[in-house]
Amino acid sequence: MSELQEEYDAVIIDTSMYDAHGLRLEKGLLGKLTQFRKSPIDLLIPDVVKNEVQTHLEKKIKSSRSSLEKALNDAADHLFFEGSSLNDAKELLIDSKEIEELANSRINNFIDNCGVEVLECGEYVSVSEVLDQYFSNQPPFAETGKKKNEFPDAIILLAVEKWAENENKTVLAIARDGDWEKYCENSTRIDYTDDFSSGLSIFNQANAPYALLANLETALEKGTAQSFLSKISDGLEKSLDGFTPDQEADSHLYWEPDGSHGWFKDFYLIDNEFRVVDADEGWVVLEAMASISVEAEGDFSLSVYDSMDKDYVYMGSISASAKEEFESEILITVMGDLNGDLDNLDIEEIEIVNPISSIDFGTIEPDYGEYD
Repeated sequence: MSELQEEYDAVIIDTSMYDAHGLRLEKGLLGKLTQFRKSPIDLLIPDVVKNEVQTHLEKKIKSSRSSLEKALNDAADHLFFEGSSLNDAKELLIDSKEIEELANSRINNFIDNCGVEVLECGEYVSVSEVLDQYFSNQPPFAETGKKKNEFPDAIILLAVEKWAENENKTVLAIARDGDWEKYCENSTRIDYTDDFSSGLSIFNQANAPYALLANLETALEKGTAQSFLSKISDGLEKSLDGFTPDQEADSHLYWEPDGSHGWFKDFYLIDNEFRVVDADEGWVVLEAMASISVEAEGDFSLSVYDSMDKDYVYMGSISASAKEEFESEILITVMGDLNGDLDNLDIEEIEIVNPISSIDFGTIEPDYGEYD
C-alpha cells in the first residue's frame, strides 16, 4: 500500500468494501458517506461498481425475503389462520411490489443522499485498452489464475485513472482487493487503502462542514433540529434587539418621526438548504435564507398647516405599533464538534445580510379622546 497523502480530490469505494459492511447503505460507515453530498471532494461510483452493488443487494433482499416468508409460514397456525386480522399484513410483506424494486430504489437514494458522481466507464476506457492490460499481464490482471474475473476491476481502474488525468485530480481507492492494491502501486493518480475508517478520516476535517450540512438538513426534514433552531432564534433576537427602523406612515396631517424601536418576534427557514461560506477547524459559517418577523413602536408628532398664519399648528403626538416580515440571507457562525451532535453545537453569532431598514406604521391620526 502506498503512503497516503493528507488530501485527495476524490474517493472511490470498491464493491468488496460495500459487501464487507453488509450493504447497509443507510447505516454505519457507508451511511457516513452523506458527508460528500455538498463537499468539493468527489465521491465516485463507476457504473460497473453500481451494477455489482445493485446485484448483490438484490440477492441479499431475495434471501431476506425468503427467510421472512419461511418465518411467516412457520407462524401461520397461530398468527395467520383463516379469518386472522393479520393476514393483510402478511400479504403486504410478502407480495409487495416495493420489495421487487427495493434494490434499485436504495442504490438510487444512496446516490442522491451522498451526492455520488456515477462514472460511465465506457466514456473513459476502450476494449482495446483493457485487452492490452490483459495480454501483457499488467495489474489488475495476474499472470496466472482466472484472469477473466479481473476484467471488471480493469475496466473500473483504467476508467478512474483516465478520469483523474482529465480532471487533474488524485483519488483514494478504498477496497479489500489485492488486484486493486497492485494496480495502485504503479498509479500516479490513485492511492489504495483497505482501512475504511482510516480512509474516511482523511476527509473528515475537510468535509466536516459538509457533514454538518448533511446532518442538519436531515434533522430539519425529520423535525429533530429544534434545539438548533432555538439557538438561531436566540441569535436573531440578540441581533435585532432595540433596532431603530426608519418610520413610514400615512396621515391627513403633517407628521414628523420622533423615534422608534423594534424587536425580534419570530422566524422560519424558507428552505432546508444551507451553504458553507467560511470554515476552519472547529467552526463554520453557514448561509441560509430566512423569513423574519419583527414588531416595532414609533412616536410621531402631528401638525396641521394654518393657511392664515402660514405656519404649522401642533396637534399632539401619538405612538403607533406595527408588525413586519422580511426575507434575508442570514450568516450563522457555528462552533464545536462539527461531526458531533447538533444539540452540542454553539451558535456564536447571527448576521442578517439584508436587515429591515424601515417600517410602515400605516395610517396615523390624533387620539381625539385627549382633547375631550
